[in-house]
Amino acid sequence: MITIESDHFTAAIDPHGAELTSLVRKADGHEFIWTDTTGQYWGRHAPLLFPAIGKSNDDQYTLDGQPYPMRQHGFARDYEFASITKAGVDRVQLTLRANAETKAMYPFDFALTVAYQLTDAGLAIRYTVANGSREPMPFALGFHPGFALSQPLEDYTVTLNGAKVPLHQFGIGPVPFRNGEITPLPAADGNVIPLSHALLDDGLIIVDAPEATSATLATKAGGPEVTLDLTDFPYLTLWSPEGQNAPFVCVEPFNGLPDAAGTPTNWFKKLGNTVIEGGEQRTMTTTLTLG
Repeated sequence: MITIESDHFTAAIDPHGAELTSLVRKADGHEFIWTDTTGQYWGRHAPLLFPAIGKSNDDQYTLDGQPYPMRQHGFARDYEFASITKAGVDRVQLTLRANAETKAMYPFDFALTVAYQLTDAGLAIRYTVANGSREPMPFALGFHPGFALSQPLEDYTVTLNGAKVPLHQFGIGPVPFRNGEITPLPAADGNVIPLSHALLDDGLIIVDAPEATSATLATKAGGPEVTLDLTDFPYLTLWSPEGQNAPFVCVEPFNGLPDAAGTPTNWFKKLGNTVIEGGEQRTMTTTLTLG
């Protein structure tokens, strides 16, 4: 485990998946990230989703008619990031490069670099995807943080700052696939979504919000809150384990989408995917501002 520290916060990052596993405010010891010490709910914390988001039809996708296997949420979260640079006590950079196993699933010479840096206000995260191949490379990238709840979920809201209202969501069905529809989100009050287990027990909610600048998870009566920058992420997903009344909620910036239900999808034509040319790279950043 890698630990970084600033005057106000500490964070822990696991080289396995470059996963953020802890983010603590020193002043009061408040832990923002979900840690399932009992194994009852969800054993992950804040996994990185790459090069896929969600589950693929038949656990496959296609490139120019050629099928390839793909795990749910891709494979980056399940590999060791072997190249690690700790540039200071408050920052670290980790890189995963293509290998023989990844090329059997994803035939590209990619490099995925994740840089974490603590700030006075929280944590900045930078993702850089580089295409070392000659041909174009499609991918999706998502950040799947679980936030520990200090109060019942029904006491929380998510506000999409700058979003166009009414808010719209992607239709889900069968879970976890999209059904191809985009409809108004009836639970929303303007740009505010009151949270509840009843709302999330039917499965994930994916909000289509390309205009949103950030999303704030906060309690209605005040208390610890988190604001996530969405500038590079046009979609926001909300999830908590269905039917479990779990004491955490995931608020997830997505640059990419799950499959629509049906047959394996051509990734060059998949809604939400990013395509970068050979020899190029794409950088996406988000920040967690902690209040």
